[in-house]
Amino acid sequence: MTEPTLASFWDLAYDSGDHLKHWESPHPALELAAIIAAGLIPPDVRVLDVGCGAGSEAIYLARNGFQVIGVDSSTRAIDLARERAKSAGVEVVFRSADAICLPLDDQSIGFASDRGCFHVIDDDLRPDYARELLRVLKPGASFLLRGARDDCDEEGVFAVDAETIDRYFGRLGFTHGPIVAIDLVAESGSLPSNMVLLKRS
Repeated sequence: MTEPTLASFWDLAYDSGDHLKHWESPHPALELAAIIAAGLIPPDVRVLDVGCGAGSEAIYLARNGFQVIGVDSSTRAIDLARERAKSAGVEVVFRSADAICLPLDDQSIGFASDRGCFHVIDDDLRPDYARELLRVLKPGASFLLRGARDDCDEEGVFAVDAETIDRYFGRLGFTHGPIVAIDLVAESGSLPSNMVLLKRS
């Protein structure tokens, strides 16, 4: 019997509804709303939602007038996201793809957002993730990263802290603002996390 792939693991979670319990927020993230309200996303750029899941944040961004592409490795998540966008009456381009091999042109994205994708990527693949963000982001573009803190004891997630950010993004020339403690909230509770806004050189 073959081992299930990571993509099939996520597909099962979306089929069962576990995403609603464990990582999908029922409301728009306050930190993302604050980024929009502060005018930190230029109005005329394409926005990338990395690890978009069932599309909640991508749809929220589209409702606020942005051109959005959402990428997730789970085909079931992408199916749900497309259904939700249609019901919401917004246009979002959703693609099933791996975050370390994005189906996007070089320097085609003006802002990127990640709510809980990077912190589940294995350590040996994190350099590939960072290089892909460097490749697809325009020079000067910002990237909102949110993921678990180092005091989080959740199985299968890795800390997004200053050391991690400097190791994977700093060496590629990304700069960043302060690392701010937040909670990623879902039905089952909250995950102690950090958020940081990075900028591509």
